[in-house]
Amino acid sequence: MSQRTLTIDIGGTGIKLLPVDEEGRPLGARHRELTPKPSPPEAVIGLIREMVAQQEPFDRVSVGFPGVVRKGVTMTAHNLGVADWRGFDLERAIAEVCDKSVRVANDADLQGYGVIEGDGVEIVLTLGTGLGTGLYVDGHLVPNLELAHHPLTGKKTYEQAVSDAELERVGVKKWRKQVWRVIETLEPVFNYELLHVGGGNAEKLKGPFPENVRLFSNVEGLAGGVRLWRDGPGASAGRSSHVEG
Repeated sequence: MSQRTLTIDIGGTGIKLLPVDEEGRPLGARHRELTPKPSPPEAVIGLIREMVAQQEPFDRVSVGFPGVVRKGVTMTAHNLGVADWRGFDLERAIAEVCDKSVRVANDADLQGYGVIEGDGVEIVLTLGTGLGTGLYVDGHLVPNLELAHHPLTGKKTYEQAVSDAELERVGVKKWRKQVWRVIETLEPVFNYELLHVGGGNAEKLKGPFPENVRLFSNVEGLAGGVRLWRDGPGASAGRSSHVEG
């Protein structure tokens, strides 16, 4: 029987839900709500509870989170603006909401699973409230790569150069140049076969693009929720949280 995976993407600006089939194909429309401000765990989990209640039945859950995640526990959450996320067992909290097995990963890591080809070195960038980054080698994830917080130039980090706030501050033309500076900096360091660029602000980029740079949509990225169960951290051990009702 085909498994329905509910993919939840927690972002600094919006929270998105998308049910997908075993091939990562959408089974309905993407549901999006604005992220609560402020964004402590109880507020975010409360909104997710309301959103999940509007979904058709599903079998399992994949969650993308904007920060470092270790075994389902969130360690950082730079774009949610609160310190309460450090050490928060998000995997268990979502399992309690959904009463299903759950896996949690960094949001860019999860979205990358939806678009990578699995051959050689691939990098994923997500442009939104901040900058998400994912690194894969022959389809295998190197988890929690946080290039966003590494200095790019002077005291400015990668994220500060291409964030949503910077886009508003400098305008789209200059912002595009700063995104390309990030891309040009990464290529000689990682020598990647493919660079995948997504997130809500990716549509503001203007081509033509190099052959090894590809744009992807939010829906394509959310399809990674299926592959997280097959190839993601803990998959070989069958690790996931499920709280019995």
